[in-house]
Amino acid sequence: MAKKASEAKRTNRVLGVLVVLLLIGAGAVALFVEPSTSSVATVVSGNDATTLGVRPAEVSRSNFSAGWGIEQYDFQMNALSCSELNTHITTDLCAVAKTKHGDFMFSATESYWDETDSETTLEMSLFGFQDNNGWKRATGLLDAQMVRDLDGVQVKIDLYRTEVHGDEVLIAHRHPVDDSVNGFDVSDQVFIIAASPTGAPTVVAWYNGPDISFEVDGKNITLLYKRYGVATESGTLQQGWNTQVRLFPSARVPYGWDEQITTGPALRDVMDAVPVILVDSYTFPVHSRLKQKNIN
Repeated sequence: MAKKASEAKRTNRVLGVLVVLLLIGAGAVALFVEPSTSSVATVVSGNDATTLGVRPAEVSRSNFSAGWGIEQYDFQMNALSCSELNTHITTDLCAVAKTKHGDFMFSATESYWDETDSETTLEMSLFGFQDNNGWKRATGLLDAQMVRDLDGVQVKIDLYRTEVHGDEVLIAHRHPVDDSVNGFDVSDQVFIIAASPTGAPTVVAWYNGPDISFEVDGKNITLLYKRYGVATESGTLQQGWNTQVRLFPSARVPYGWDEQITTGPALRDVMDAVPVILVDSYTFPVHSRLKQKNIN
């Protein structure tokens, strides 16, 4: 009997140790798992990585960078202003966007060219506002270039300002001046500039496509451009279809936007739920040398 009692005590002690270990383990799991519930609540419904077809917006065609600016300048001013900037330099395009994270300014100037040149360049810059080191000033942050053949098709760049989630963004739309030019021969370009959560001006989207239009509903910017429709069994293509690219601030990457692409019958009426204001326009190159134009 004494031997059996001793074995029973040892068994009870082992069981007791196991219970303690299980309780400690449960507490450790609770310690590490509980905080993760708070991060789930920050995901925006319908605009997160689980929404069908969502991926990062295209920016690969953008060449905005700090490395382009061989000569970069700060311009004294009390607030970002195109009129103030034009007292220092001559701009062909300019617009200011105001956001709760900080204001930014876009400007563009066509470079000088003469009859010996075959192409010309549009020099583009993004400015932020800084009030430190004893000066209030517009600070050049990023630069880019857009090149056109002087004998090619003229294009027009329209610069728009609108709002997404209460913050102003800029939309630049490059398209042929001549409406009769086939959009599949000379495609449009659209790029969107927004402020990051830290106030840095950022190119968040850049797209090419035939005959691009766009609409804004205050939360999204949707690009619409021509495409060939569904091929039927007879081999014919459905006419009047377009690509629809919905662009919106990313819930995953604070400095970028996301896209969601679908296709369907072309929308006849493009309705903007928030104002889209044409701020500035410029024809580029300003004129062509030759009457006979080649498509580029």
